[in-house]
Amino acid sequence: MTKKFVAILIAVIISLSMVISASAYTYQYIEDPAGNLTYDEIEELEAYAEKIESTYGICIMLGIARDTDGMSDSEYAQKIYTDNTDNENGFILVHNDSESTYGMFTSGNAEEIFDEEAVSEMRDAYNSSNSYYGGISDYYKAAESLLASGETASDNAQAVTTDDDTSEEKDGVGIIWIPVSLGIGLLIGFLIINSIASKNKSVYMQKNATVYTRPGSMIITGSADNFLYSNVERREKPKQENKN
Repeated sequence: MTKKFVAILIAVIISLSMVISASAYTYQYIEDPAGNLTYDEIEELEAYAEKIESTYGICIMLGIARDTDGMSDSEYAQKIYTDNTDNENGFILVHNDSESTYGMFTSGNAEEIFDEEAVSEMRDAYNSSNSYYGGISDYYKAAESLLASGETASDNAQAVTTDDDTSEEKDGVGIIWIPVSLGIGLLIGFLIINSIASKNKSVYMQKNATVYTRPGSMIITGSADNFLYSNVERREKPKQENKN
C-alpha cells in the first residue's frame, strides 16, 4: 500500500511540474538553443518583450542560432517566429553565431515601422554590447524606441483586441489542463503499480505444508551413520592386586 501511494504521488508531482513548466511562458520571445543566456536573463528579457507586445501589439523576437538546419537565415527566422507565436504583427532578428550572419522576418503591421534603416539600427544596438544579454537588452530598447515614435503604434495595439474590445487571450496552456494532467498522471501511476503488483500473484499461501514439497521427497528409506574421521585410543587395563 505504501509503495502504491509513493508511486502515485510521484506521478502527480511529475504531471504538475509538466503543466507548470509548459505554462511558464505563453510566447517564447528569445530563442537561445546554445545556452548563451542564464535562466534569470531569459526571464527578464521575456518580460520586457511581453511588455512591448502588450503595449504596441507587435511581437518582437530575437534568436541566436548555431545551426539553421540547412535553411537560409531568413527562412530560419520565419520558422522560429511562426513556431512560437500566432501574432500576425511582429519582427524577429536571428543571429547566426557560427557564420556571423543575420536573418530577419517581418510580418503584418510591423513592416510599416521596421524598414531597412530601423532593422540596421536594431542590429547595431545588438552588436554594441560584448555580452549576449546586454546586446539583446539594447536591441529591445531600440525596438521600443522605434515603436514609441511610430505613428501607427496605437493602431497596432488594437490589433490584438477582439471585436468586443476585450483583450485577446494568448495561446497557451489553460488552467483546465492542470486537473486533466493530474488525472492522467494518477491513471498512469495506477496502471503501472497494478501491472507490477499483478506479477507478484503467481504464488498463493497454502493451508497445508505438503504442497511446498515434492511428492515422495520426505520418505526416509534408510539411514546410516558415516564418520569422516575416527580416533582409536588404547590403554592398558590395570591389573588387580592379590590381597591374600
